[in-house]
Amino acid sequence: MITSLRSTKYVPPRPLQVSWDGFRGGLNLFLRQTELKGNELSQSDNLMLTGLGLPTKRWGSQDYFLAGATGYGRGLVDAKSTTDTREILSLTDWGFLTKQNGASYTMITGASWPSGYNMEGTQLNNTIYLVNSQKPFVKYDFTNLVAFDALTTPAGVAVTNVSGATGLTTWSWRVAATSQTGETLASTAISLASLPQNLSDTMVRVTWNMVSGPSGILTGYNIYRGSQGDETWVAGVDNTTTRYDDTGITASLLTLPSTANTTDGPKAKYIVRFEDRLVLAGITDEPTKVYISGRVPSHERFDAYGGGGYIYVDPDTGDDIKGLGIWRGKIIVYKESSVWQVTLGTVNIGNYTILAPSYQLITASQGCSNSRTVVAVNNDLYSVSRRGIFLLGQQPNVGGEQLWSNEISAKVRPFFDSLTQADLEGACAEFFDYKFIVAFPESKKAIIFDRERGAFMGPWFTSFGINKFRRITDSSGVERLLAIDSTDSYVSEFSKTLTDDKGTAFNTILKTKKENFGDWSLFKTVNELYTNFRNVYGTVAVNIYLEERDGSTITAKSFEITSQQATSGWGVDQLGLAQWGLTNVDASAASEEIIRKALLYKTSRTMQVEVTTSAKADNYELLGIKAFGVPQGRGSSPNLWVV
Repeated sequence: MITSLRSTKYVPPRPLQVSWDGFRGGLNLFLRQTELKGNELSQSDNLMLTGLGLPTKRWGSQDYFLAGATGYGRGLVDAKSTTDTREILSLTDWGFLTKQNGASYTMITGASWPSGYNMEGTQLNNTIYLVNSQKPFVKYDFTNLVAFDALTTPAGVAVTNVSGATGLTTWSWRVAATSQTGETLASTAISLASLPQNLSDTMVRVTWNMVSGPSGILTGYNIYRGSQGDETWVAGVDNTTTRYDDTGITASLLTLPSTANTTDGPKAKYIVRFEDRLVLAGITDEPTKVYISGRVPSHERFDAYGGGGYIYVDPDTGDDIKGLGIWRGKIIVYKESSVWQVTLGTVNIGNYTILAPSYQLITASQGCSNSRTVVAVNNDLYSVSRRGIFLLGQQPNVGGEQLWSNEISAKVRPFFDSLTQADLEGACAEFFDYKFIVAFPESKKAIIFDRERGAFMGPWFTSFGINKFRRITDSSGVERLLAIDSTDSYVSEFSKTLTDDKGTAFNTILKTKKENFGDWSLFKTVNELYTNFRNVYGTVAVNIYLEERDGSTITAKSFEITSQQATSGWGVDQLGLAQWGLTNVDASAASEEIIRKALLYKTSRTMQVEVTTSAKADNYELLGIKAFGVPQGRGSSPNLWVV
């Protein structure tokens, strides 16, 4: 028998390597931690991205100015006059509108608001227009607040068949007075029987008593005609006329008398500027109504004779309007469970051209939770609903102006699932430094969509709640991100130069994916791990987690990275009687790259890296992570796996 003495050649296992050079993919909560890409994070508390996707500490915040004597923030508006006067207006539960005066405020007189309700505003024709669900329309002319006076409904309405032509039809007329902002309730209907069916065969004279009011308030009258209970707008006359001769011109089919006296201004929750018009919604007791004003200089009027009008968007369906937006010549109406577009047309009635809005459904799959989350982001509109963040814009590869809606928050959907109803209804957002930032005042946290990198980061945890964001440009041309607080009377500023929240330190936590080196069924010997940091301030802690054979996760190694104290001298407070160094100073940055190598040589199925900071001045940029290991044989699997 011949026996071979040649031994089997040993082939070492192929070494394993992972390399994470940047985290441009951002936060991903949707997938399991082992399913993430190498450039995605499983946790990114109080972090943001810079450069090619380098995690770093978020902006800090500070008190920018005191907004009121008491109460929480309810409104924040920035304004710039034709004389280049720049003002930041705010409202707290104190109830008085104020404007910034250094670190404090100056109260603006002329009107006040009840506490507990938000205020919104916009600027048109060198005037700021403010709305609140509990108070009629108010304007600010950069000097005082001006509230509008209400008029009374016209009385003494009478109709007379002047020509005497007769027939078998009964017609009815109503008259309403108009002001600078709206119209009164229409008068009681006055009917006249035995008239021709076609009123052009006769002439009916409608008369009424002059309405009294403060000088300049009364602007005219609207006349409505139709069958009794179904009168629609037919004509308007000026404020010196108390008579209208109806010669049978065709009445409007849609413009009905106002359901409330709006001569002192409509009560609304939302206001936006559409070209040279004002658009209002969230009308008291009419949750699906949208008011559209006339054009400048009639932009304060919402009646037909003043060039304005209204429309009920999908009325009385239980789906209330939650916000307004503007997109390329269309008014976007966000309801609780749907989104609509409103376009403006006109119709001719005799010698009059009146507004005739129409609406069309964009999507019935989702709506908007709060008007303060509707933000223009480049060519699109972003908003927040119960299901997440949605983009509204032009559909790719489709001609014309076809709008489409699409979710962009799938990666962080579990975050939105964890929010309360109060958080969603109080949410607010802004687009600043190419980031869409959404804050939730109840839980005092925010989520960030980095549009440049298409990635989410956060949540940000703040020591105060945020009721509204506002991006402003100050008198020196610096763009600032302001927020009115939901937990105190201040307007706050977020800035990259700040490292804490109003003097309170906040922690940052970064966690990578759970890396299984491409095979979840094998254990590996993890040998070495390298980290590469830049711009390190203070102290940065690194933890390396490994999963052992029994399924438990251990901290295999922890270490700290620190920057040098630029003013610390010999690194001591005192040597003998001589002072050589300082403590209690902010850390300076180590701008060069800091590379650390961790020797592990431990058995593990998965590996995960955590980076944390805790002090006010701590910060870093994480350039990359590399890990090296060797796969073990399948015989190394634990006995508890065997069935």
